[in-house]
Amino acid sequence: MNRFITAGAGLALIATPLVATSATASDTTAERKVAYSVSAKINKATAIAKEDTVKIRGRVTPKAAGDKVVLQQRMEGKKTWSVSGKSKIKANGTYLLKDEPSAAGTRFYRVLKPAAGSVKKGVSRELELVVYGWEKLGYRSRGPATNVFVTNAVIATENYAASIVTDKTGTPASVEYTLGKKCLKLRASYALTDDSASDSTGTAALKVDGRVAFASPLVIGQLIEDHEVNITDAFRISYELNATATTVDKISKVAVATPEVLCTK
Repeated sequence: MNRFITAGAGLALIATPLVATSATASDTTAERKVAYSVSAKINKATAIAKEDTVKIRGRVTPKAAGDKVVLQQRMEGKKTWSVSGKSKIKANGTYLLKDEPSAAGTRFYRVLKPAAGSVKKGVSRELELVVYGWEKLGYRSRGPATNVFVTNAVIATENYAASIVTDKTGTPASVEYTLGKKCLKLRASYALTDDSASDSTGTAALKVDGRVAFASPLVIGQLIEDHEVNITDAFRISYELNATATTVDKISKVAVATPEVLCTK
């Protein structure tokens, strides 16, 4: 009789922990939620502000057809994300988002799929984009300068704002600008100004880190318009200008008309 009682008690002790373990595993499964998986690819690494459209494509899993994904961006050095656009997810789970950068500087994009039902939100990896923008060279801080000033220049009756113009007839002029290897292109027009004497002549030369990248003689009525130079990785550029007139005391001025540089921040 005692043997049967002992065996029954042992069976009860073994069964109890098995029931408790099964209940704990069930609770953990109920609390677990799936999150959306969001892939994202950008169509370019660099862009020009106010000119280029950036496209970001990807896929959301689970598909969530008809739901919206949100494009977010933040500028380099900032922590706050702002909304740049929204798009619907297609039936196959893919999406397309677009953005048109309006200012120069490096920024980062990411794509957010908000939570829906029992599925938690998902966020893509960050995508980097370097944006370049055109800006007037004359408005940038300048280095050493001799016999030049930044002003409006009238050439062939047209007004060119923020031009680099020589100050003294017959005297060499120069100006330097540090770009810090953050620019890609320089564009400008070159001419003698309308208030120069009819017998005026001049010269204009652009140097990029000490090497001549552009040089030309100039005469009245001549306009070298929208000339473009590659200045990728240039640390410093300089202009060397000279204007002369054969008649004593006559005015002669060379203008680098509205020079612009394509730079990032």
